[in-house]
Amino acid sequence: MNIVEQVELSTHVHATEDEAKVVKALLNLLPTQMRSNAYLIAEDNMGHFGNRIRILKLIFKGEDSLNVLKHILTQLNPLDREILMLSLSERFNEGRLYLRFNKQLAYRGILRLDDSDDVIKAVVRINHWVLKRSGIETIIRDLMSEKPRA
Repeated sequence: MNIVEQVELSTHVHATEDEAKVVKALLNLLPTQMRSNAYLIAEDNMGHFGNRIRILKLIFKGEDSLNVLKHILTQLNPLDREILMLSLSERFNEGRLYLRFNKQLAYRGILRLDDSDDVIKAVVRINHWVLKRSGIETIIRDLMSEKPRA
């Protein structure tokens, strides 16, 4: 039984942004070996003022979702890990963990929690049986302490 059922990563590409750089920022949330095979979903929309906005998504299930979450958690610096644990009740609801990462720092390979609007969003669906048995705090703490696979 997998701890994580699904991880969805998403972000917006505004008309003023370089899409290749935003894609790189999004892919930097993945373990290195998963980046070249990631299937990117792109959806075009219009902003309130008629400007083009593209939504980019990556969706992972099963073992891949667990690997993505482990990578994300192990890449956080000690301060962000502490912030995550202290704010877990605000970031977790109905089996889903909601995280936001600074898009500009992600482009540089740095994962930093951020609560602004222009971010990379992660929605992590945790297996309800595992949650019932262990609780979200234990699950996240255990995953943060695991060694990443690169």
